[in-house]
Amino acid sequence: MQSSARKTVLFAALLTANLFSAKADLTSGLTASDLAILEKGENVVTSHSKPGAIWPEVRIYRKVNASPQEVTALFLDYEHANTFIENLVSAKVEKSPSENIKDVRYTVKLPIIFSISYLARNQYEKTPDGFIVKWHLIEPPLVAKSAVGSLRVEAYKGASIICYTNHVEPATKLIAGLRGHAIKEAVKTVDAIAKEAERRSTIAR
Repeated sequence: MQSSARKTVLFAALLTANLFSAKADLTSGLTASDLAILEKGENVVTSHSKPGAIWPEVRIYRKVNASPQEVTALFLDYEHANTFIENLVSAKVEKSPSENIKDVRYTVKLPIIFSISYLARNQYEKTPDGFIVKWHLIEPPLVAKSAVGSLRVEAYKGASIICYTNHVEPATKLIAGLRGHAIKEAVKTVDAIAKEAERRSTIAR
């Protein structure tokens, strides 16, 4: 009984330590070569396999020459998102269950199908070092069973760093062949967010 209790306490302690470690520094899991790539203004793309999943989780890191507040404001600008994100037709808030939760209807152009629509729940949180939005699908499109992800921003050397994380489970194995295209689209989205945040930051100054 005492051994079981000790194991429970140890597990809780390890979990807590991991949570604090994750929140402490967004770049803590990156190598020196990764950081050098970030300093050049390029993306660092990593993938992480998940047990039983067809596609891996994708993480994209990018340095942005704008403040965390300016990047955060961009996250919330649904009305104009289609003006700087390629293939996004529209993003409309359908419901706000609470002050920090928004259910957003996205309509996106695809190369095979003319367009798809899906509903995602976005949950926003202010962190000690920046800002994070987490999402999951409420109404998935025909091409996906599920999708869970987040976009996190923190201050970084007088600018910001963002980490886009997404894990999509395709609806069928036929769709699974589009994995490379899905990653490219995710990279395009991160590029678009970074460039637009920097553009608006330059105008504001």
